[in-house]
Order: sequence, then C-alpha cells, then structure tokens
Amino acid sequence: MINHFEKNADNNTEITLSTLRLGFESFSTINATIEEYWLEPADGSETIRLAASEGDTINHTYQGYGAFMARYGVIDSEGNEDTMPRSKYDWPALIRSAAYYMNESTVDEPADLYVDAPNENSVGSPKAIHIVSEITNFWGLPLISQPVDITWKLIDPNGEIVESHTETIQGGDDYTWEIWYCGYDDECTVERGAYQLIIESSGDVSLNQKTVFHMRYSGFMYNP
Repeated sequence: MINHFEKNADNNTEITLSTLRLGFESFSTINATIEEYWLEPADGSETIRLAASEGDTINHTYQGYGAFMARYGVIDSEGNEDTMPRSKYDWPALIRSAAYYMNESTVDEPADLYVDAPNENSVGSPKAIHIVSEITNFWGLPLISQPVDITWKLIDPNGEIVESHTETIQGGDDYTWEIWYCGYDDECTVERGAYQLIIESSGDVSLNQKTVFHMRYSGFMYNP
C-alpha cells in the first residue's frame, strides 16, 4: 500500500495515509473461546488489542513510510496464544511505500521536491526509486516563445548526485523525464534517508511542473 505526500514550493506537505485493516478468522481446535486479537505495528506505537466480543478487525495507520516487522496474534480463553509470523526471517514486512507529488503552474523556476526519510522504525531501505517528472514550456506561441534547458538532479542523503538529465524544451512543448533508480540493478542500493529532486531552468519562461516521486519497497524481506 502507498502513503501519499503532496508538496508545495515551500516544502509544506499535505499527507494522505492508507489504513491497515487486519481481519482475523480464528477458531480453536480445543473448543476454547477466542478472547482477544492483537497487533504489534512495529512502528514505535503500542500494541493494539481488540476483544473478540467487540469485533474481528484491527485498524492501524502508519506514519511516514517504510517496512515494518509487525506481529499479530490471537489469545483464547485457556490462555493459549497463536502468533504470526513465527519468525521475522521468513515473513515479509508490512509495506508502506511513498508517493510524493509536486504540481505547479506558470512558474519561471520549478520548485525542488524534498522527499522525507522513512519512518525511523522502518527496518530497511526502499527497493527502488521511480520518478516521472513532466515540464511544460507553457508559453505556446512559437514565434515569440523561447526554448529552455531543464536539468533534473537526483540527490541522495549524502548530498551526491546519483542521476541527472538535461533536456531542451521548445516553446509550447513538454518533456517527461522518467527514471528507475536501482529498479533493475541487484547491485544498486537505495541509501536510506531523505532525497531531493532538483529541477533547474536555463531561462526566464513560464513553466508547468507535474512530478511524481515513488519510494518503492516491493518484494522487501527482512535482512538484518
């Protein structure tokens, strides 16, 4: 599941978080009564407990994004407890990937997109970064509009440029830069921490920006 973060030029963030809904279907092999369901979210929050008489679904909202080694289980009237996973080494983490957005209209310099670090309780780094960034040279009259050079730079948590691209966009045209960073390279590792997407313009023209920046954890398994 994905948590959504809408940024503006001042780096203010509008957040839309997805809610985990963990449903239980439990029965006792010794004819005991199921008394309680519980969830340890593994995000620094307390264990959530739900009496079976009050329902069979636990809801929890993760803050930020990341991979969380959650545990959950049931307790019956005899005090027996069944817990999943049996071991953190053979069970995938609960995933909350992140999608960051920047949308601007008629600006002379596109705003940089700041992507926050994952939740401090996340157990690993993202698998890949996927960026789709469209810039439109908005002033659309070819006889008077000017071409502009747009440069994208992906900056890692250490301040290093790990990907970059420059494209000349004619007046009235647009260009979309799409990049998978570490998406298909098993030897590439996404450094844990905050990232920046810097977008530079060579001229004083009117631009639109539409950028989506995904932090993807697809296929994450715990690796101590």
